[in-house]
Amino acid sequence: MSAKLAINKEVFIPHDEKMLAAVQVKRRTKKKIPFLATGGQGDYMTFICLSGNSILHSAADSVTSAVQKASQALNERGERLGRAEEKTADMMNSAEQFAVTAHKLAMKHKC
Repeated sequence: MSAKLAINKEVFIPHDEKMLAAVQVKRRTKKKIPFLATGGQGDYMTFICLSGNSILHSAADSVTSAVQKASQALNERGERLGRAEEKTADMMNSAEQFAVTAHKLAMKHKC
C-alpha cells in the first residue's frame, strides 16, 4: 500500500473526509528529530495533504448562514413595511375624517 493511501485510510477516512491531494516534500531541519529515522540532522520526507471536506463544509456552513441571515433580514423588512403601510392607511383615514369635520365646522360657522 502506498503512503498516500495509508494516510488517507488512517487520517482522513475515520473523520469522514477525503484526501484531495497529497504531495511528498523534502524537509530540512537543523535539529535531530528522534522519532524519525533520518540518521540525525538533515533532510527527511513528509507529506502535505489537502482535504476538501473541511473546506467544503466550512464554505457550505458560511453560505447557509449568509442565506439564513439574508432571509431573516428580508422577513423583518417585510414586517416593517407592512406596519408602515398599516400606519399610512390609518393616517390617511384620520386625515379624511379631519377634513370632513373641518369642512362641516367651516360650513356651520360661515353664516
